[in-house]
Amino acid sequence: MKTVSGTPAVIFLAVAFSLSAVGLKHVQAEEGKTVQEEILDILKQEGTIAPERHDELLKKAREEELKAAKGARVGFKREFFLESPDTDSRLQPYLKLKPQFRAFEANNPASNDFFMRHARLGLKGTIYKYYDFDIAGEFGKGSHELWDAYMGFNYLPWARLRVGQYKQPFSLDWYSPADWRDFIEMPLPIDNLTPDRDIGVMVHGNMAKGVLDYGLSLCNGTGRNTPDTNDDKDVAARVVLTPFNASKSALLKGLHFGGGMTYGKQETERDEMRRKGKFQTAGETAFFQFNDSVFHDGERTRYGAELAWIVGPFSLKGEWVRMDLDDLYVTAGGSKDDFSIDGSYVSLSYILTGESQPFKDGTYRMIVPKQSFDPKKGTWGAIQLVARYETFSIDNDLFLKGYADPNKYTDDADGFTLGVNWYLNDRVKAMVNYNRTDFDGYIVKDGMELENEDVVLVRLQLVF
Repeated sequence: MKTVSGTPAVIFLAVAFSLSAVGLKHVQAEEGKTVQEEILDILKQEGTIAPERHDELLKKAREEELKAAKGARVGFKREFFLESPDTDSRLQPYLKLKPQFRAFEANNPASNDFFMRHARLGLKGTIYKYYDFDIAGEFGKGSHELWDAYMGFNYLPWARLRVGQYKQPFSLDWYSPADWRDFIEMPLPIDNLTPDRDIGVMVHGNMAKGVLDYGLSLCNGTGRNTPDTNDDKDVAARVVLTPFNASKSALLKGLHFGGGMTYGKQETERDEMRRKGKFQTAGETAFFQFNDSVFHDGERTRYGAELAWIVGPFSLKGEWVRMDLDDLYVTAGGSKDDFSIDGSYVSLSYILTGESQPFKDGTYRMIVPKQSFDPKKGTWGAIQLVARYETFSIDNDLFLKGYADPNKYTDDADGFTLGVNWYLNDRVKAMVNYNRTDFDGYIVKDGMELENEDVVLVRLQLVF
């Protein structure tokens, strides 16, 4: 995979971060929400004022606050920012650090290790109210590549345009911000079957006062930082419905369901999917991989269905994903075959301290503790318990017809994950997961046969 050198990006982003430390005359610094904003949020939560009225009053309050300001503002509200007096233009440098540790069962040949799962520097912003952008470089695991790089045009909330390299609209767990997922690693079908970031153009938005969210993308279909190899383009689409968005019923208000699909034609030596056709567990153990001799000269289609139900501190999430690969072949001029791979998961979570996980624009968002961790004040943040079961099934004919090695890989992997998340505040989170994956038969890893994999994952996360 081609990557973009990290040196210019580091210099550029470092300059952007330095803006937050510049002392400007008449600059106003912020810490958290103002009293007016907190009052308006409480009134909205209690149903005293409608969301539209809340947004209108919030805008007026901010405009009045800025009347006395002269020049730009620098402040911190969950992220550092540099903002114009009229609030129409805003720059936000950001940093994401996720050091991680993993420990395997004694019979696993993999080594226990510390590593940087993610180390990301970025700059996002809004220009003249209607134009936004985001550019980020990823340096985790020793990499140095462009991650996100797109600009947006946002005149119409129901038809916003995004151009560049961005997440493709497909799957609840994949499309939601990675910083606020319930688990350290994605479930097997989402991690291995969903599309990657890609280069293209997307129309997205919400309608009917948040009842419907959608995304429709046209992209290369080759993944991030990778040029296309043919004239055909991939289409990705996702629709999410929140039918009871305006309901006062706690049982109905948090119900969300939807689906998605991708479609494209491939003309490559290897199928252009994540990791070039290599499927992995949460411990990064390959349990299936196509042989090097496999070619793909046909269609690749993905289907997905999703459900999320959030009731107070409780949440239930689940998805099913299927990928069809048509016209694979091993020998040039030989017969071509069609195969399917699918999987699903269901997860439960409960926040012991009573917080609820927000859901916005078709994705779930960060959990904000009622009280941040501060031992001197006797406050301890938020604690979340999570559990997940997942399945993954591969067409057995891939082995029978010579597309993969049955002596090294398996056609079925099932597993579960148990975990605890500790939200020290709205920017810092600690996570502990125990993950077990059972293989149908066995796989071979570094010359050793494994019938299952047990791994403990620990992550500390800082995002601002």
